[in-house]
Formats: sequence, structure tokens, C-alpha cells
Amino acid sequence: MEKDSLIQIKRLSSDEGYYNNVFKKTEKIVSVIFYILSETKVSPVTETHIQMIKDRALRTHEISLETLMLQGHEVHEGLLRFQFGLVALLSTLRIAEVARVIPGDIVLLLTDQLDAVMRYLNNHYLAREGVPVEELTEVVVARTVPKFSPKAKSSSTPARQRRVNIPAGDISTDAYLVYSQLTDRAERIKTVLEAKPQATIKDIAEVITDVSEKTIQRELNSLIEKGQVLREGERRWSRYSVSK
Repeated sequence: MEKDSLIQIKRLSSDEGYYNNVFKKTEKIVSVIFYILSETKVSPVTETHIQMIKDRALRTHEISLETLMLQGHEVHEGLLRFQFGLVALLSTLRIAEVARVIPGDIVLLLTDQLDAVMRYLNNHYLAREGVPVEELTEVVVARTVPKFSPKAKSSSTPARQRRVNIPAGDISTDAYLVYSQLTDRAERIKTVLEAKPQATIKDIAEVITDVSEKTIQRELNSLIEKGQVLREGERRWSRYSVSK
């Protein structure tokens, strides 16, 4: 069979995980920040901080929009620039907290959300040594010209799905395995823990995004009772590993 194929480079906007877990989350964070600032009393003391936060938030949103157009070799450099913007926004919020312009509990909430975005960026994009070409390109068949062959046989048997091997310590490349090949929640959690020992609940939730952190916690408690998972630390500092 002869094929004339056209290779098209994918933009980051076509990555559903990035769009939902990075771009949309950043958009929501910026919206919350502007709502908080609208409820903050403006005074000679707070005015400078409020304006700095607005500028940082707007710039962060602009950069996040620019990342949707990134493709191929542009992705790593563009996402690093975006991450620097998130860090700058976070620093500005913490300075405002110290100056008592924004309450500490609100800054803590925003910090957790920004941290989740940055951790997702790092785990799924920036921590990789290289990006597989299959993830950057897609083949579009423009024209297919079949060759006649009397020996050609059609087969309705689907190709066997290949199991993906996850590099140790890397939870950025296992989404295919977690979502496509494992349906049992406990097995999915253990798969993440095998890839990243000493993981927190947040680490697991960044990969298994279709259930809540409370559900993951309940499943972990069940696995601990069965002796399949070990826990170190208490409460929010707990880290989990698969029992050997």
C-alpha cells in the first residue's frame, strides 16, 4: 500500500491535559485574584501592592494564552517562561501577605492552586529529557492508493495493545497506562506509586484526575490495611510507597 502523508505539527492547545490542568486552572486563578482585589480596600498603603498584583496576574494570563500556540521545539522554552511568570506572581502575592494587604489564608489557597499548576507543568512537560516525536506530530493521510494483491487478506482482529513501560521516578509519561489500560482504582494508584515512590496525595491526584483527593485517600487507607502500600509521615506530610 502506498500512502501520501502530510505531517502536521501539533500545537499545545490540542493537548487536553494541558488545556484543562494548566491553562484553564491559570485562568480561574487569575479571575479569583481580580475578584479578591476588587474587594480589597484601596489606600495609599495597599495601592502599590494591588497594582503590582494586577500587572503580574495579567502578564501571567497573557503568557498562558501564548503557550497554547507553542509547538515542537518551542514548547520547552515557552513553558519555562510561563513557569517563571507563575513564580513571579506567587512572590508578589506573598509580599502582599507580609504587608497585610491580602489575608494569609487567601494567599495560602492561591499558593496551593499555583503550586498545583507548576507541579503539573514540571511533572508532565519540563522534567522530561526529550519529547517523543509521536506526541509532537500527527500523520494525516492525504491520499491512499492501494495495490492489488491476490494474496492480501483482511483481518478484523484488533491489534494487541502494547503495555507502556514507565521510567522509575517519572509520573509524567504514565497517563496512557493509567487511563487506557487500568480500570481498577487501586491498581492505578499503585502504578503511580511504582513510578514515583514517596509520592504525596497531590502527586497522585495530578495523574489520576477523574477522582477527588478524598477518594484517593480512602483508597490509600484500604491499600495500607491490606499491606500493599506503606505510609511515612502524618496528615498533610504523608508520603506513600508500594510495599515491597
